[in-house]
Amino acid sequence: MNRSQTSFTGKYRESLWQFIKFNIVGVANTAMDFGVFFLVNAAIGDSYYKLVQVISYSCGAINSYIWNKYWTFKKAEKPNPGEVFRFIGVNVVSLGVSLLALLLFKEKMGMGTPFSKILATIFSVLVNFVGNKFWVFRSNQKINTFSGYSRY
Repeated sequence: MNRSQTSFTGKYRESLWQFIKFNIVGVANTAMDFGVFFLVNAAIGDSYYKLVQVISYSCGAINSYIWNKYWTFKKAEKPNPGEVFRFIGVNVVSLGVSLLALLLFKEKMGMGTPFSKILATIFSVLVNFVGNKFWVFRSNQKINTFSGYSRY
C-alpha cells in the first residue's frame, strides 16, 4: 500500500468509527427525544404533535452537541460561537427534515404517529451526521482526495 492509500484507509476507518460513535450518541438522543415526545404528547394530546416534536428534538439536540463534540469528534476546545451557530443550523435543517417527513408519513400517507416518528428520525439522522462531520466539527487538517489535490 502506498502512502495515499494508507492515508485514505486511515481516514475511512476514522470516519467509520465516528459514524458508529455518532449512532451510539444518537441512541441516547433518540431515547431522550422519543421519551419527551411521547410523555408530552400523552399529557397534552396528539393534536399538538408538531410543537411536541420541536420540544423533544431540542432536548436530544442539546445532549447531541455535548457528546458529539467531546467524544465522537474529539474537539477538546471550549465551544465557540461559530461552532454553536453551525450546530444550530444543522439541527434546524435536520428538524425541518424530520417535521416534513413526520407530516408526510402521518398526514399524507396516513401512518400512525409512532411509525411516522421512526421514519422521520431515520431521515433526520442522515442529515445530522453529514452536517456535523463535514461542517460543524470538521477537521482543519488537509484532506486528500482521489483527484490528487488537497482541500481544507
